[in-house]
Amino acid sequence: MLIREATVDDAAGIARVHVDTWRATYAGIVPAEHLAALSAEAGAQRWRSNLAAAEPGRFTYVADDAGQVVGFASGGPERSGDPEYRGEVYALYVLPAWQRRGVGRQLLGACGRRLLAQGVVSLLIWVLADNPSRGFYARLGGLPLREQEIEIGGACLREVAYGWPDVRSLAGAHGHQGAER
Repeated sequence: MLIREATVDDAAGIARVHVDTWRATYAGIVPAEHLAALSAEAGAQRWRSNLAAAEPGRFTYVADDAGQVVGFASGGPERSGDPEYRGEVYALYVLPAWQRRGVGRQLLGACGRRLLAQGVVSLLIWVLADNPSRGFYARLGGLPLREQEIEIGGACLREVAYGWPDVRSLAGAHGHQGAER
C-alpha cells in the first residue's frame, strides 16, 4: 500500500471511493434518493478541478494499491475560523473491503504530517454522529469537541467534531516525509 499525494489522474478513483463508501456507510442514515443520485462521473470532474487548482495549504492523499485508489483523505486550514484547531481533515474515505487494515490510520497520519510541515499543530474532523465507523477517531485519540446539525438530501443530521490538540500523536514519532508503503 502506497500513501501518496493525489494527482489529477486520481480524480476518477477518488470519486469512485467517495460514492462507493457513502453508499455503503450511510445506507439507512442519509436518504436513499440522495445516495442513489451520487455520481462518480460528476465527482471526478469536481476532483479534477480541485486537484488542478488546489487552494493554498490544501492537500489530498490517496491510498494506492497497485495503481488502484482504495482510499483518500483531504485537508488543509480549518474552515470555520476555530481559534484552537487550525487544521482540518475535510474528508477521509476508505473502500469497505480495505477498512480495518490500517489504511485510514495511514491516511490520517499523512494529513497530520502535512499539517505539521505547514506549521499547524492541531486539527479537527467532522463525522456524522450515526456513522458506524465513528469510533475510529476516538481510538486514534480524537476528542469529541462539539456537535452541529447539517442537512443532507433533505434530512437533518447531526455531526460531531473530533479534535487533536497536537497532531504529532497522529503524525507518528518518526515524522515520515513523502511516499510511504
